[in-house]
Amino acid sequence: MTDVRHFSDEELTAFLDGEAGDALHAAIEGALETDAVLAERMAALDLPLGPIVDAYDALLATAPPMPAFDVVIPEPVAARPRGLWAKGVGLFGTGLAAGLAVAVFTGFGTPEPQPRGWISFVASYQALYTTATLAGATPSSQEAEVQLASVSDALGLDLTGLPVAEGLTFKRAQVLGFNGKPLIQIAYLREDGTPVALCIIASGPDDKPLSMGEAEGLDIARWNTPGFGFLLIGGEDAAPLAQEAETFRDWSRDIEA
Repeated sequence: MTDVRHFSDEELTAFLDGEAGDALHAAIEGALETDAVLAERMAALDLPLGPIVDAYDALLATAPPMPAFDVVIPEPVAARPRGLWAKGVGLFGTGLAAGLAVAVFTGFGTPEPQPRGWISFVASYQALYTTATLAGATPSSQEAEVQLASVSDALGLDLTGLPVAEGLTFKRAQVLGFNGKPLIQIAYLREDGTPVALCIIASGPDDKPLSMGEAEGLDIARWNTPGFGFLLIGGEDAAPLAQEAETFRDWSRDIEA
């Protein structure tokens, strides 16, 4: 009898975020061919909120007046399904969304929070930034070098030769953290005042090409070099972000840990 491998939520989240190594990705994709329970878990980790929001809006249309209050429903990070996982969503995602809607509207329970990947956390953090958040930071070139040297030591990657992307002004570099690993954030302002951040984290050995997307209403560009994951995030105009990302991506190919 063949043993069925159990994948942790962290491994499944890495798969959804595109951070799983080749072996893990192949194992999960292969298991989805026959494991309906695994497909349900994957759908739960990547559940779209659109149907729930639509149903909620329909209820509000017939509900009695209530005192004014602000409700913000965050957009989920759009994970990019690959291979057989796309079929798994089709089979199980609709039923899970309906079940969750019933729980919310009838008050029988609140869904348990699900694990989130590092890009999701970064996007939530970046969404809080405004022009005023960074406008007061005006480091000299020497101060910028000191900051970059400090975050380089924390990450184990030399960032002191970071290129200057056209239209971006360096504001600060700091060390954050995710799952016990240093997460470097290098903050910039565009000429129009848009906050942009280059974030770097130690990752798997995969070398992944630059791809564009969206998270928390912000445009993102992501890529991997062997050992590190890169994310450039900010604004709602993909054109300048893509050009800026190419500058940093080309540089990242030449640096060494």
